[in-house]
Amino acid sequence: MCPECYSSYKRITPLRNPEECLAQHRQYMCSTCGRFICVSTEKHGKFRALFPFQSLEKAKLYLRSAEVLLKKPCGIYEFENTQGRSQFKIFSSETDVELYLKKKQE
Repeated sequence: MCPECYSSYKRITPLRNPEECLAQHRQYMCSTCGRFICVSTEKHGKFRALFPFQSLEKAKLYLRSAEVLLKKPCGIYEFENTQGRSQFKIFSSETDVELYLKKKQE
């Protein structure tokens, strides 16, 4: 596993529309393994790394991009819904996790 971008696969991202993403989005290039990670943000400041992921493996692929954009270490958290389905989200602090949980309860 790459110690910088946390991936065992140099060529795995971008996962969605890879040609379009590589041609039109801002990319972070891992200086250790050379993997490209999408770090483009939308108009409202949202970016792919902060959306829910269906698996831990996919969340790991975007962990480094979240750290680059937020300029601090981040962690991956698993949440299970009432039907038993898991989703994984990246957060930069425990406070952000708590705010997310409060918002979900409302």
